Amino acid sequence: MPTIFSETIKELRKEAGFRTAYQFYHSNGGKNILKVSYRGWLLTEEGKTLPPFKILGTLMYTLRCIPCSENGTRLILSWLRTAHGEEDFRQFLEPLFKFPRNSIASPLHKVIHRSLSNRKVHITPLQVETIAKSTANYLCWVAMSNDTGKWDAKALASQLGLPVSAAEKATKDLKAAGLLKEPAKGLYKCPMPDAMREFPRTRTSVPALKKLMALRTALVAQGDVLYSRSGILRANQKDLANFFPLFSLNLSSAEAYAVTEKAKGTALFSVEGRIVKIRDF
Repeated sequence: MPTIFSETIKELRKEAGFRTAYQFYHSNGGKNILKVSYRGWLLTEEGKTLPPFKILGTLMYTLRCIPCSENGTRLILSWLRTAHGEEDFRQFLEPLFKFPRNSIASPLHKVIHRSLSNRKVHITPLQVETIAKSTANYLCWVAMSNDTGKWDAKALASQLGLPVSAAEKATKDLKAAGLLKEPAKGLYKCPMPDAMREFPRTRTSVPALKKLMALRTALVAQGDVLYSRSGILRANQKDLANFFPLFSLNLSSAEAYAVTEKAKGTALFSVEGRIVKIRDF
């Protein structure tokens, strides 16, 4: 029988772009990350089992929730309501919580979110490890995931300034991880250039994502800054956390300008945003 927690899990899963339990489970690393078999996860979604509280931190990341945001709080409260019962929760626990403000997302932002969710492809933790395995793997992935053409190792090496042997190894690695297809011998193509590719959140794939970030930082450092805007403000951290999903969505909407074929004026661009806590004040 469904529970408050199981229904919340399914809602958050779909909001994150995972249409099925199978897609969610395997895109997030399966048992290695979620600490339960696929059958066990199905029982959770059906409301027949309640996972231990200690796994909620991992679930928050795999469901693309942000701690202290509206959705992150929904996840935690749904577990508490299910574990302790609605009556006891309201009487003993609810008075202890300071709830975050409701989302400030406008109807337009909600439409954009739904549109982008339909284009999402979730990169698995194992695929992240393959991309971050070497500079050649990373560069080949960046180039081919933004292009609809077919590439051989020699053409890639020439375009990216890599040794042919490095490009050959990279394409084979990426193919083995399911990130490239080989429609003809020696010719490789990315199956997802038009998709919005979403990587796992940090907590579920820490070493590989740190290496990936270092590779990305080095690549971006070679470019020219076209636009920048920044400021410093004072805010309540819990309240500000509710802005994070909207901030993320605004950045993701740049995907509307993405093209996958070379033309006059096209280039690779880095679009990024970050929020830094400087000090308590």
